[in-house]
This record gives sequence, structure tokens and C-alpha cells, in this order.
Amino acid sequence: MSNSKKHKKNCKKQKYYILVSEFLSSLIQIPTSNVSTESTTTDSLYIAGKSNAYDVDGKLCGNCSATFICINNGLIYTDISNFLTIDNGLIISWLTPTVVANLAYDSIVNGMVTECIVSANTKINKNPFYGKTYNMIVSTEKTDIGDKVWFKLKEIKHK
Repeated sequence: MSNSKKHKKNCKKQKYYILVSEFLSSLIQIPTSNVSTESTTTDSLYIAGKSNAYDVDGKLCGNCSATFICINNGLIYTDISNFLTIDNGLIISWLTPTVVANLAYDSIVNGMVTECIVSANTKINKNPFYGKTYNMIVSTEKTDIGDKVWFKLKEIKHK
């Protein structure tokens, strides 16, 4: 079996992860400031990053990107826009509103943890996932190679 075919076969499993350390190393900060001097926001942080995505066998099979806008007015509220693109054609995006403990980067990235229903609603070329709906669980795991954020998808069959 060619490497290309083996790679696509591995990516068919609906379970992927990113390494938090890789994601953190790609972060950029976008400057923010209050629009009004009377704003209730005391502090804000806007960051974005992108990381490789791996299948359950640890093979590179896509990427994950996210932007995080954190607003602090006594409670640090974070809006996360997430995107997962897998080489087998799966393209999904979702929003994660969350409250984080602090403005430390690893705390913010771990804010991606959620459970949501997502749809593969972007079609580029042939896409066997287009129009399908999934229950997705995003979780974290500490491993010997570093912290991982897992994306586990289970297709929701419509009757």
C-alpha cells in the first residue's frame, strides 16, 4: 500500500489530536484596546494559533486552528472560534464560549474542551463528509509526549 493510501486510511478514523506545545509555539497576539474610556472591560487578550492534527496512530493528517478573544471584567470570558481540517476531506468549525481561570496561554487553549454538535458544511473538491452531522467531544489528556487535545467525532444518523 502506498504511503498516500495508507495516510488516507489512517485519517478515516474519526479521532484526532493536537499537541498543546505545538499549538502554543504557533500563537500570535493581536493587539486589543478598549473602544470607550468607560468600558467595563478591564483587560483583554486576542490570540490565534495553528497546529498539526494527528490521527490515533500519531500520523500527521491535517491541522487545527483557533482564535481566542478573552475579555476580563471580573470574570474572564473567552470566545473561541475553532477549525479542524483533515486530509481525508473533513472540514468542521465550531464556537466554544467558556470561562477560563486565568489569562495563561495553556489555560486558554485547554478552554477548547467541550461537547458539541458539528456539521461538515464546507465542500472543497470531493468530500465524503459534506452534509454529515457529528457529536464531537473535545477533551485533554496528559501523555509522555505532552498534553494533547482530542477531537472525537461520532456521526449522528438522521432517520
